[in-house]
Formats: sequence, C-alpha cells, structure tokens
Amino acid sequence: MQNPSKTSQLGRPRTPRLSRKAIGRAALEMFEEEESLSIPRLAERLGVRQSSFYKHVTGRQEIIELARGALVERAPKPELTSGSLDDVIRQTFDALRTAYSLAPALLPLLLTQPVSHPAALEAYDRFAEAFELAGTPRHLVLPVLETLDSAAIGASLDAITMESAWSIKEEDHGTFPHLTAAQRAVAEHPVDRFSFLADVLSAGLRAAIRDA
Repeated sequence: MQNPSKTSQLGRPRTPRLSRKAIGRAALEMFEEEESLSIPRLAERLGVRQSSFYKHVTGRQEIIELARGALVERAPKPELTSGSLDDVIRQTFDALRTAYSLAPALLPLLLTQPVSHPAALEAYDRFAEAFELAGTPRHLVLPVLETLDSAAIGASLDAITMESAWSIKEEDHGTFPHLTAAQRAVAEHPVDRFSFLADVLSAGLRAAIRDA
C-alpha cells in the first residue's frame, strides 16, 4: 500500500509553478526579446493560464515593477567606492546606464510609476548613501538621483534609436548653415556623447551641490 504523503508529494511539483520572481524574470525577457508586454503571451511563456497571474499580482503595473526588480538583479552590481563627488556621480550614471541598456523597451513604462520593488529600492539606497558620504546635502540627494536617472534612461533610449538627431538634405545645407557646419565639425572631431554627458552632469551637479 502506498504512503499517502508520498503520493501527495509525487503529485505536486517541489517548487511552485508560478511565483512573483518568475513573473518578473519572464516579463523582463519579453521586453528584451519582443520589446513589449502582453499578459496572454506572458502566460504562454510561463505555461500557465492568464487567470493564474492574479493569485500573485494585482495587474499589469505590478508586473512591470517585478520586471524592474528582475532588471536590477540582472544588472552588474555597481562598485560605489568612497571617493570624490565626481567619482560617485560618474559611477552612479554608468551603473544606471548599464542596467537600463539591458532592456530599453521597458524604460518608458518605468517612467510612469514610482519605484517600489525592494531590490530596486535597495540599489537606490546604496546610491543615496554614496552621495551622502561624498558630502551631498541630504535635501539634494533625491534631486541628484532623479537627474542621473533621467539622463541614464535618455542615454539608453538614444543609443538604440538613431545615429544622428538631425537629417538635413544636401540641397538644404544653405538653408541651415550653422547646423550643417556643426554636423561637419563633429564628423571631423568625433565626441563620445555619453562621456560628454557624464562630464556635463558631473560639472553641473558638483556646482549645484557646492552652491547649495
């Protein structure tokens, strides 16, 4: 005669078929591969019915936040050394841009809701601590983080969109002489726009913090 408990164990998977972490990871993979989020397609990826999601999440917004958490877990952990303010600004910007570049299609949706995932909050808490240790007044910590976050998201989206933000036909060069000259100049003297952005952010934020 079979042991009832053994039969029960054999009839159930040892690990839950669906979990919040599994939903977040699958949603992130969908953003990476399909550049969009479809609840029916996500259910198909996970091999469950769509109604099963609502035992774990309240809806689409929470799934997006779980994808944010999965993105934080996927991204390399930033090395925030106790250094100068300039170092912390650059390290934070680079860490954010590296993370966001993993799933650019997710970024517009992240902008529509506040950060609430514990893994993401922990990462931002580390950034906040690094800025405090570098001498940033506490009332400027969030504005600094928001500025760097917005710049990193913009840079990540910009990296996948286009080579140049301006398209001027050759016959129109005389109509737009200054913009055309600027295009030629940057072609002759290339500038790494992300390093340039980091320089501008660093100089601006250092000045704002110094004068606060």
